[in-house]
Amino acid sequence: MTLTVEQLKQIAKDYIRKDSPDLAAEEPTHQEEDRIVDKAAGAKLGLGHPKKIPTKVSVFTFKKIAIAEDGAKIPIVARVTVDADGNVVKATGN
Repeated sequence: MTLTVEQLKQIAKDYIRKDSPDLAAEEPTHQEEDRIVDKAAGAKLGLGHPKKIPTKVSVFTFKKIAIAEDGAKIPIVARVTVDADGNVVKATGN
């Protein structure tokens, strides 16, 4: 079942709310990317295809600027990658 971008965004927001609550109020930017799963990774996933498998994922980027005690501006960025089925496949941030 493929989810809409709005549904995928809500999944990313729920993940950020739990993982990085300081970014929960930020509206993410959205980017769709094509990823390739090679045959070794496909075998681990139980797909068993001898070819590379193309997959679309949505990447949601949350950004915020924090101000340090000395007045320095510190960018805070988190990215949440969600596949078409709504599974968070990767999350990164500082």
